[in-house]
Amino acid sequence: MEKIKLLFSCPHNGRKEGTATDPPILKRVSNHFPPNICPPEDGQGFSEENDLLTRELTEKIVENIQSLSGKDPYTVYADFRREFIDYNRNERCAFEQSSVKAKEEYLKYHNEISQTIKEMLPEGDTGLAFLFDIHGTDKEKSPETDPEPNFIEVLIGTDQTLSREALTKKDPDYFWDRKNGLIPLLGTKRIRAFPENESQELENHPLDGGHTIKTYGSGGEPRPGLVAIQIEVIHCIRDNRYCREKFAADMAECILKFVSPFI
Repeated sequence: MEKIKLLFSCPHNGRKEGTATDPPILKRVSNHFPPNICPPEDGQGFSEENDLLTRELTEKIVENIQSLSGKDPYTVYADFRREFIDYNRNERCAFEQSSVKAKEEYLKYHNEISQTIKEMLPEGDTGLAFLFDIHGTDKEKSPETDPEPNFIEVLIGTDQTLSREALTKKDPDYFWDRKNGLIPLLGTKRIRAFPENESQELENHPLDGGHTIKTYGSGGEPRPGLVAIQIEVIHCIRDNRYCREKFAADMAECILKFVSPFI
């Protein structure tokens, strides 16, 4: 099947446990990742909670895109549980620093993302490719800064627009376009997303994506044409098979329509 310039990563639903064998992958200890070194406000805060069923959700989105487009997206999935490796943190905040094997596994995951981006965007390619980083969230209300918090089903992170800069350069208004913008498209499926407008996107620092989209998004390495978007889905959608599969079908349709003019 022909490939499409579309990569899905899923960092927080690894299945493998760590090991005490040589070399060991040790369980992460919270006080080894203090806030002054791994600040939560920068998306580096300690958590050991796996985002349950995000891999199943990602696989369903990919399956639907294959069915709709006849093309095959790229995928990168975490191997180890978040208790042992947090793939969506920088290297210092991702694993126990004494664990050589954990570092190898972390770098393998990110090298696969980096190499995939280079494959989607060969040297000299002036087009775009897209990365969607899939997560779970326990938040079901828009932020407390919202004067009238609304129930939400999905958080969309763009590093305050920075991770989609390459798309903005192609078309400054496209991301929020009423017919083709990602969040407006989700609205046509009655999926309640945050942010609801560009103003909220620009102000949305605490909920606006983590290490992966900030590292690989527009202007970053390894290619400036990569548009990176984080998607966080609430638990009740992920936990119910019917809701998960319905959401995956709707999300796939919206993503495909959103990216199609560029890939």
